[in-house]
Amino acid sequence: MKKVLDKKIILVIVAFILALIVVWVTGENRINNIIHKKKTVANPAIVKEENFNLKLLKTVNSIASGGNYLISPYSIETALSMLKEGTDGNTLKEIEDLIGTRNISDITSDKVKVANGIFIKNKYKDNISNEYIMTLKNKFTSEVIYDNFTNPKVINDWVNEKTDGMIKRVVNSIDDDFVLGLANAIAIDVKWVNEFECIDTIKEEWQNGEEITNVEMMHNNYSSYVKYFINENESGIVLPYEENNGKQLEFIGILPNGDLSNYIDNLTMDKLSDIDNSMKNIASNQELNLALPRFTYSYSLEGFKEVLMAMGINDAFNPKTANFNKMVNDISVYVSEAIHKTHIELSETGTKAAAVTYFGMMGTTALPEVKEQINIKFNKPFMYIIRDTETKEMLFVGTVYEPNEWKGSTCSNK
Repeated sequence: MKKVLDKKIILVIVAFILALIVVWVTGENRINNIIHKKKTVANPAIVKEENFNLKLLKTVNSIASGGNYLISPYSIETALSMLKEGTDGNTLKEIEDLIGTRNISDITSDKVKVANGIFIKNKYKDNISNEYIMTLKNKFTSEVIYDNFTNPKVINDWVNEKTDGMIKRVVNSIDDDFVLGLANAIAIDVKWVNEFECIDTIKEEWQNGEEITNVEMMHNNYSSYVKYFINENESGIVLPYEENNGKQLEFIGILPNGDLSNYIDNLTMDKLSDIDNSMKNIASNQELNLALPRFTYSYSLEGFKEVLMAMGINDAFNPKTANFNKMVNDISVYVSEAIHKTHIELSETGTKAAAVTYFGMMGTTALPEVKEQINIKFNKPFMYIIRDTETKEMLFVGTVYEPNEWKGSTCSNK
């Protein structure tokens, strides 16, 4: 009897343990699912933005020739959003397919200077939709500038001011058919939380393929504040800039183990997410030694129009298909000029950078009508009538069998 009871007790204990295991596994799976969902489920508008940023980077990288380049996805997306507000039909669809339908987020840091402008030629002041102008004012805090625009000085002066002098010129000339222009300008001037000491900036070798040169290399040591990551395919650093009213910007440097261009070509949102998740704080028993070169350069995205066309925006640049019915009245316009320029200065104290995105718009010139050619030759006897055009009364009716004989030109006698 005792053995039977012992077996029952053992069975109950085993069943209880199994039940605990099932509960634990189920709970673990639920937790993992929740974590997984948090990692993978994202706001569709944000995903669209991230895809735009990555697609833009890859497209620019595909046309770069191995030199420095710098783009501002925020500036470009803002300018495209301003342009989008005036579009309709397939022109609108192409832009939305690229950048989505979200509203551009305001930059939280007061260290970032953002300005938007619409430049309207006085001649077309009454042709620009008041609703469109109010939309740009309300959504983008756009300045509205009217001028005769016989030259680009007004636009270039605006860009120079809004970029703190880092970009002095964006437009070289103004066409006679210019109707309006749209521009976004962005500029930052931020300091590192931990500045580099100038005395620690020394000459060091820099290798680019087979070519080796000497560069200005800054050095700093960190035991806190910064984050770093060392992964299978890349390593890098996250340097914070000084806070301003609790808001902060950061610099992320990514150093691929292999060729940079190939690395960018194969970059995905998942890989960027993996980098973000792999960032570590410096442990209490660690010290991080950083070598980072100084650099200063300006960049103009040659073929910006072609870049946007390769990304799916075509109608806006075509005089025949551009649909800006929400922007203009009684005239037709298209984007005739697309410009993106940037500038950056990274030094021991921090970073200064600026970008401008500009769309120039022209009125479409009506194409000459192709007319059917009809040939009539009076080379034999004919008749004619002279009549009143209103009453149709015939005043004269005649025939011609023998026209005047040619005896040489008499034009000089007339």
